Amino acid sequence: EMNPRVRDLYKRVLRIGKDYPAGLDFVRRKAKEYFFQNKDLTDEVEIKRAIAWGRRYVRDEMVAVIQLKKYRVLRERYG
Repeated sequence: EMNPRVRDLYKRVLRIGKDYPAGLDFVRRKAKEYFFQNKDLTDEVEIKRAIAWGRRYVRDEMVAVIQLKKYRVLRERYG
């Protein structure tokens, strides 16, 4: 059974992926790759470390790319 924290992280990734410039399909495909790489983790410390990395990635990388996209749209509209 999937750890609830892992499920929550996956849902966050998909929620933020809706606004990602490459599209939700791209984000879903990449998320599945990363999640399946770690599917065999059993040590609780390793699971927590992987979840923390995923949350940092969502917070830093994905949000930054989305903000850049929004900035470009605003700049395009208003000069």
